[in-house]
Amino acid sequence: MARHTYRLVDVFTNSRFGGNPLAVFPQAAGIEPTDMQRIARELNLSETTFVLPTTRPGCDYQVRIFTPQTEMPMAGHPTVGTAWVLEHGDRVTFLEGVGPIPVERVAAPAGGTMWRMAQLTPTWGACIGPAQAAAVLGLELTDLDARLPAQIISCGAPFLFVPLRDLDALGQARMQTERWRELAECAEMYGVFCFTTQSGDPAVTVRSRMFAPLVGVAEDPATGGASGPLGCYLVRYGVVATARPARILSLQGVEIGRPSYVHIEIDGSADGITGVRVGGECVAVGGGYIDL
Repeated sequence: MARHTYRLVDVFTNSRFGGNPLAVFPQAAGIEPTDMQRIARELNLSETTFVLPTTRPGCDYQVRIFTPQTEMPMAGHPTVGTAWVLEHGDRVTFLEGVGPIPVERVAAPAGGTMWRMAQLTPTWGACIGPAQAAAVLGLELTDLDARLPAQIISCGAPFLFVPLRDLDALGQARMQTERWRELAECAEMYGVFCFTTQSGDPAVTVRSRMFAPLVGVAEDPATGGASGPLGCYLVRYGVVATARPARILSLQGVEIGRPSYVHIEIDGSADGITGVRVGGECVAVGGGYIDL
């Protein structure tokens, strides 16, 4: 029997029991991928990461990321939280399923420090009809923001982005899993990310929620892998002013009691995005071990 220890950390928060919880196995060599999936299902967090020796020059570690039901090619809160746990200086590069992902330690806007990852520049997918998008979230057509499209976007992992009218509509959203299965494009996406720019707080750019039941995440407290594409969406459609860079704060997880603050930076303009970064603070919660 082999014992494998893990650290438990809350990501995208500076308050314990806020943000998105993450289990990190910092020395996962010897754990088979099938067991990684079983462990992720046993812990039943949005994601669990396994740190392995790198297999590619220029990368410091290989990181594999699992939800309770599948392996992810990349993800935000696991990348940020793993960098925080490893404490590998001020910069670390992870080899993930999409290739090298640089992560750096930077100053948080309110003081302290946070870890910030670079993501791939966006791939723009299909737009989904507003009636279909509303039905997937159990909403009426009038609950959507009619000025903006529902669209698939990826910065390494594709999600469907659905703009909503206001906080009331955001609070009423309820994922309709069977309607999601019926949507042909759902096979290309990990989940549905809905948001409103009517955040109720001038310091918060958007309020957000994300549902991914088909990968074992009923509702995610914070979705860094979708926050990069969210920032790209907001820049492309002129929702936020173009800046060098555009800085966006997304507040997610309020509806499930885990407020998460995701800091997004976008380089470029509506005509061409050249850089995507997502970061946040972390706080230690505890740890444990798994015997195999």
